[in-house]
Amino acid sequence: MRSRSSASVTVAAIVGICLAAFAILCCVVAIIGLSTTELPSTPGTPPFIRPLSVAMMVIGCGLAIFGIVTCVGVLRLRSWARISILVWAGVMTFFSGLSLLFIAFVPFPAAPASSPVDPSVVRAVVMFVYGVPLLIGAWWLVLFNQKSVKEEFSPTGSADAAGTVAIPQAPRCPLPLAILAWISIASMAISLLVYPLLHLPVTMILFGHIFHGRVGAVVFFGTLFLNLAGAIGLLKLQRWSYPLMLGLYFFWMVSGTVSVLSPRFEQNMRDMVAQMSGQEGQAGQTMFVYTRTFGILSLLPAILIIWLFLYYHTRFVEACAAKEAARLPQ
Repeated sequence: MRSRSSASVTVAAIVGICLAAFAILCCVVAIIGLSTTELPSTPGTPPFIRPLSVAMMVIGCGLAIFGIVTCVGVLRLRSWARISILVWAGVMTFFSGLSLLFIAFVPFPAAPASSPVDPSVVRAVVMFVYGVPLLIGAWWLVLFNQKSVKEEFSPTGSADAAGTVAIPQAPRCPLPLAILAWISIASMAISLLVYPLLHLPVTMILFGHIFHGRVGAVVFFGTLFLNLAGAIGLLKLQRWSYPLMLGLYFFWMVSGTVSVLSPRFEQNMRDMVAQMSGQEGQAGQTMFVYTRTFGILSLLPAILIIWLFLYYHTRFVEACAAKEAARLPQ
């Protein structure tokens, strides 16, 4: 392994650290503002909007801190950090690109005649805010997939040339699947904290039918616990965890597809908003015009995750077999 990263990798890591630090600053400012400013009381505003916003900002700070850890790992040429920053790049590129499409094609609500704010200026600023992460994400995807950059993060190198005997490592879950597992565990922990503390209503849509109350809670938290069990099983190289996780993602992708294509989709969305806020409101009416399109686009991450599971199936099975073989008496 090279002792120092190349200039392009170093610049990419520094840009990532700066981006994450800026995100932390924005989240801290938002938390202070939400905690010290009285929000205007408008009809249809859910009572939990302030604590939910603060919780989201805290989660954002946590993600940004992990981003800084990833970039430090990139500077130290850790192989896991290259995979992690590629995941970050994919997420940034997808959601920033989706947001830019939304801004480009969805008309802004008309501003009052007396308003000093120019909607075209607001649109340009918002497009810049999402355009920068989009460009950075695309740059990282290209950079960290180059052969020369992959070789920088390769564990082989000068140590092998010097004749050092490599110590065999214990079998591990393939890194992309391990990252997905940790994301599932983190999502589980966040959900168990946010929903009970904020008393959020639990509503689920399965195959075009809406479930709320006790049934919705059973489906929601039951899925969370199954996901948690599968994620832990992946990390521990348990064979049963692979079909469980793949089946869960496939189930929700099929359910989401049926729900989005259902003629009751917009009405289901209205019912969910009405349950949370008490009434739909003007903003909700504007949002529902484009809900189906972005509901279809939101299924793309599930397709990518299913592809990752299928792609790394052989490696996961080999790691499980290696772990089982290591347990056998010699």
